[in-house]
Amino acid sequence: MRLWITGLSLGLRDLLHDRSSFLTQALALATILAPLLVLYSLRVGVVSSLVADLAEDPRNRQILATQQGHYPPDFFDALRADPRVGFAVGHASPIAREMVFAKQTINQTGGLAPRADGVVLGSGPGDPFLGGNQDAPRRTEAVLSRGLASRLGVGPGDRILLSAVRRLAGEDEALDLPLTVTGFVDPALWDADGALLADETLAAVEQWRDGLAVPAFGWTGREATRPFAYRNFRLYARDLPGLRALHADLSAQGLPVRAPRLKEFEGIMALNTALGMIFAVIATAGALGFLVSFGATLWGSVNRKRPALSVLRLHGLPRLHTALFPVVQATVIAVVGWALATAAYLAATTALNGALSGKLMVSGTVSRLDPGHFGAAFALTVGVALLASLTAAWQVTRIEPGEGIRGN
Repeated sequence: MRLWITGLSLGLRDLLHDRSSFLTQALALATILAPLLVLYSLRVGVVSSLVADLAEDPRNRQILATQQGHYPPDFFDALRADPRVGFAVGHASPIAREMVFAKQTINQTGGLAPRADGVVLGSGPGDPFLGGNQDAPRRTEAVLSRGLASRLGVGPGDRILLSAVRRLAGEDEALDLPLTVTGFVDPALWDADGALLADETLAAVEQWRDGLAVPAFGWTGREATRPFAYRNFRLYARDLPGLRALHADLSAQGLPVRAPRLKEFEGIMALNTALGMIFAVIATAGALGFLVSFGATLWGSVNRKRPALSVLRLHGLPRLHTALFPVVQATVIAVVGWALATAAYLAATTALNGALSGKLMVSGTVSRLDPGHFGAAFALTVGVALLASLTAAWQVTRIEPGEGIRGN
């Protein structure tokens, strides 16, 4: 162990003694690595920002059913158990979604309260339409679109009536369901006139309109002969990468689905692949150039110091311990070069983000690297440096003790 420490110490001392050569090699490495970091950060920043911009709008993550079907509760249980699914809820048929809403008060002139037509959608925890800043509606609650709320003249805490009509046994029957308004949907997320209802409330209304009894709500009708099933669904992937796989799996199961915005995401991924190939070519060329030039520099350094190394061998320093000289020096140069390149990158990325902010069609940072990227750059830099030092280390092992004394 003592001899290993001695070999390491002597290698560091020699490197510090020849400071000009040390700094020159570290700067040479930094000039190769820094542009690569900047180039890769542009790829990560631009692509990540484009994906984030797409993912911010839940409609870009939506999967639509193109035909009416039969979707029982266990279908939605399976969907919600899939980690790729962000939100899934049953959907009424287009005709059944049309409802009449009224404010549950009498206005000051003694006339009837405002009424408006609108659509109903099922909702629940995690609904993208809720925007993440309000709770999902419960059984006797509703979250209204801004348009419908404006037409009814209602706000949070007000009461409204949801009205529907069905024909059963040759007679028309009316339903008036009182609901409490708990909030509004951002028009950027949903610009239709309508209301979000709890899933169980929408299912109850659907069953009632089909002529069935709904004991949980006290509504009479025919007894159901089979479990209730929605005719459609509202489904969102958790993220854009999951959208592609989820859409493919549902299609493979024979479900008639489509993802309207999937092509936009695939276009970004194609751009990412193209940029990755370009970066790989440039990075490979830079790594090979550094490997050859750095290896040649270390080889030349060993040749210059061959007499001194032979004397160390004569004083009892083993062959393998002497070989640590180029290995230690390559590692230190790589670490310092990486640090200098990182500092240059940080200065460059600050300037790039400041200069290009708002000038490109992305809302996030243009240039960005994560901690993992810095770690990978460090590991690759040290790895290439160690690989470049192998030929010089092999040359050191061929030095015989006393060569410098004999004048060889």
